[in-house]
Amino acid sequence: MNCTTTISVSELIGKMVHTRESSAILMQLIEKKFCDCVELDFTNVEYISRSFADQFYYDKLNCAVELKKNIIVSNANEAVMQMLNAVAKTQHKKMSTFFNIPIYKYSSQSQLDNFLLSI
Repeated sequence: MNCTTTISVSELIGKMVHTRESSAILMQLIEKKFCDCVELDFTNVEYISRSFADQFYYDKLNCAVELKKNIIVSNANEAVMQMLNAVAKTQHKKMSTFFNIPIYKYSSQSQLDNFLLSI
């Protein structure tokens, strides 16, 4: 099925995402969605821990390979993006696949500008 659904991370988990279990909660919800493209909206998420980002990276890859679902990170602030990028750089190169290419989406030009200025 070609459709996209959106999940608000802050409404489901909160503004501070600390644990690996938070990634498992997101993945369980994603598995239940019938759409093949799931947008995780990080609006209002102020912080993610390295342990969450590490588990999320692994879970996102498995979701793409096993469930054939594409996960899009949208509206993440600079701190969240930096943590996701820092973790992505530490992962084993042999696990890299086409599905490993991160996709980011922004609702406003200012969010995109802030991200581009941070890299």
